[in-house]
Amino acid sequence: MGTKGSYTGNGTPASKQLQHNVTQWLDVLAGSGPGAPSPQLNTDQLIPALGLFRPSGGHADGPGGGGAGAGGGRSGGGAQRSIARSSRTAGRAAAAAYAYRTGNAQALQELGLDYAQLQAAADDPIDWTRRIVDAACGPLADGTIEDQERRFVASEVAQWVLEAGSDSTPPSPDEVVRETLALIIFEAVISETAATMNDGSRPAWATANGERQLRETARALADRAFLTTTGPSTTEITQAVEEGITAMRSIWMEP
Repeated sequence: MGTKGSYTGNGTPASKQLQHNVTQWLDVLAGSGPGAPSPQLNTDQLIPALGLFRPSGGHADGPGGGGAGAGGGRSGGGAQRSIARSSRTAGRAAAAAYAYRTGNAQALQELGLDYAQLQAAADDPIDWTRRIVDAACGPLADGTIEDQERRFVASEVAQWVLEAGSDSTPPSPDEVVRETLALIIFEAVISETAATMNDGSRPAWATANGERQLRETARALADRAFLTTTGPSTTEITQAVEEGITAMRSIWMEP
């Protein structure tokens, strides 16, 4: 179905507005010159990214939505993202990494993972991450943009949970949920704007700086979400992520 580098967006109003916001900001950033104070991307400019996700039981925002349900499916051009599906895979990866970090072998077993095997793979980050991603997303990729996003998020959130906090204190479930939200938003933004960001019209330093700021702003947007995280289990994290995206979309995207 193509890769992010050649993907030009899903064609919805949310995607077009997001591309417009990011393109304008990148042009100003590139024009400022290397080493100059960077024009800051604000969280409001990324709010259209929330409209890229289809609510549970709802429709995509704009053309190409086609009425696919929350479980996925494709009925038009471009990525057909589902809040439920994105939350489920990211939540499973976050919960698996948290269970490993806290030595919860039973929780890992419920996700189809073996604590001893993960410990044995600890010296091979690629293999360790692959096991987590396979448990969260399934072993086979379907080649779609949204599948690439979900697998990237699963990988990134697993690594973050493993490394965040101190040696004796892992991040809190609330922190895990916020980072998961940020990564889901960031990866959708990068996919929708990849062709614009990497079209060769701007110097490489501007693109690198732009991607860094996009990641930071996605985190700032996630920090604005009201969460009801109740614990670190797969169900609790997944539910908190889904409710977080849904609430953010409802507050900032819908009348």
